[in-house]
Amino acid sequence: MHRQALVVFARYPEPGTVKTRLACGVGAARACEINEKLLRYAFGVVSDFQKRCPETAIEISLAAGERVDDFRRRFDLPWPVLPQKEGHLGQRMAEAFERLFAQGYSRTVLMGSDVYDICPEDLRTAFAFLESHDAVVGPTRDGGFYAIGLRRPCPEIFAYSAWGSADVLQRTQEQLRRLGLSQAVLALRTDIDRPEDLSFLKGHWAFQNSVGVIVPSLNPPHDFQPWLENLRRILWPEDTVCVVQGTSSPQLKKPLRENGWIWVQSPVGRGLQLNTGARCCPGQILWFLHRDCFPGLCAPYHVRKIGRDRGMALGAFRLAFSPTNRALRAVARWANWRTQVFRLPYGDQGLFCRRETFEAVGGFGTPYLMEDVDFVRACRRHGRLWVAPEVPPTSSRRYLAHGILKASLWNHATLFAHFLGVSNEVLYRRYHKMSLAQMTPTSAQREVLGN
Repeated sequence: MHRQALVVFARYPEPGTVKTRLACGVGAARACEINEKLLRYAFGVVSDFQKRCPETAIEISLAAGERVDDFRRRFDLPWPVLPQKEGHLGQRMAEAFERLFAQGYSRTVLMGSDVYDICPEDLRTAFAFLESHDAVVGPTRDGGFYAIGLRRPCPEIFAYSAWGSADVLQRTQEQLRRLGLSQAVLALRTDIDRPEDLSFLKGHWAFQNSVGVIVPSLNPPHDFQPWLENLRRILWPEDTVCVVQGTSSPQLKKPLRENGWIWVQSPVGRGLQLNTGARCCPGQILWFLHRDCFPGLCAPYHVRKIGRDRGMALGAFRLAFSPTNRALRAVARWANWRTQVFRLPYGDQGLFCRRETFEAVGGFGTPYLMEDVDFVRACRRHGRLWVAPEVPPTSSRRYLAHGILKASLWNHATLFAHFLGVSNEVLYRRYHKMSLAQMTPTSAQREVLGN
């Protein structure tokens, strides 16, 4: 089997250093935000590609002199992040090819990270073309290319020092022909470099919608600040986190808005809290996330896919536990099978939907318990359920604390009672062994409720 590698050329998103032509029209800060969105989208595309082609080695190549360590901490990628050597862009591309071919890779593709309409199929096609061609190029509308692949080193095509002109693609293809190398061409794509290019983003599912993340809790945000910081690290610019603290106090404090997150209080009850968060949180896509779930870098990319197909009404992730064991893996397999067959994911699978779907079903109609079940059933009347390929781990603390078999049976018994019509208040009292009047956020109750 041929060894193949994919290299993503990237820049650290810092105002004033990225997208300078774009910044002339929209300002350095806005240009940097757009650059980061494009970068996160590119990582999502690469992640999708790797799921289909797991044998491909992937690395992120950062321009020389940039903040490599900060880049690693900011994005927490599953792939190595390596600094490029000094020199103009052509020299750096040539060096990447030479290094990977010296390591034994027989097919290598380099791609940029500022193309808004690249897709995983482009990358699969690029490697497929390299089975029968010496080179492959992916052209952009401005006369350059967003990807180039080779089967052997070819430094001659990278010897030019000028790489911002409109003849880059033509020049590269002519040089390949002079060298007698066969070449294939990928689909035409568009990189975002100038203010007029921004019109392309308005109709794209990944860029036209922001995400509002609603997190119900009995705790104030400072009690789980590290978790919130990790969540903010994976979100895209303009996404918002809304923490909804349940309280039994009759005096609710005013919402607090700060640095991309919102803190608001609500009467206790997960359904009540989630509805409150949806009202307070901006975003055309709503993501209802429990704080014992730990989504990865590409989760917001997958959440945005709910806007790609109007026939999809609701999305969810597959379930996995951490830490885990054989019994917990069996529980997760059952939950994922139930999700696929009965289209009934639970709230700890990170439900997400378009705001219009949320409003069409009237939000969460069940105030205290089983709010996720009723919400899923209501959404299914408006379209399909989509299960994202990523598997963010969920804490197994509650299962381990109460016993895996006992906790699983108790969950299913509660679900069955709910379907039989037992009142929500009664289910809540039996499930948590306390009445609603007793619901004050003490440390013991927080432990029982797991939030």
